[in-house]
Amino acid sequence: MILARFLEGLADHWEGLESTPTERLGSAAVDLSVAFLMSLAEVHEPPSSRPRRAELLEEIKAFIVRNLGEPHLSPQLIAAEHHISVRYLHLLFHHDKRTVRGFLQEQRLEHCRADLTDPSRAGRTVGVIRARWGFRDDAGFGRAFKKAYGISPGEYRKRHFQAR
Repeated sequence: MILARFLEGLADHWEGLESTPTERLGSAAVDLSVAFLMSLAEVHEPPSSRPRRAELLEEIKAFIVRNLGEPHLSPQLIAAEHHISVRYLHLLFHHDKRTVRGFLQEQRLEHCRADLTDPSRAGRTVGVIRARWGFRDDAGFGRAFKKAYGISPGEYRKRHFQAR
């Protein structure tokens, strides 16, 4: 109903629009149409495709974990590597009740946390560890780490080694 009204309104006013708004509205029409069709596909999805979807999601997660150190790892790159659209990638993660970027950051943070408490990595700086797992800068890493664990990476490391 929403899509139909949008398309009818677009058709009624198409002639009077300039090129830039026309391109944006056309893109919005495509996005709405894809979302509508994907919702229909989910309702009518055959049960046999569900295991393949779960298998693909596990393949993608394994790919992400193998490539955590790549700072340019993104949904676009991940989708391209698996020959799927970015929209479908997001849909796969949506069924898993998470986001692609959220999973990526969660994995990077967990690997950093493990390295910060690893005695064999005690000589490495926090900056070296964050870069190893794909975080591009200290400030962004520090904010993300503190949000996830309630403490800065340096303080986390310090407390861990003091407790030993």
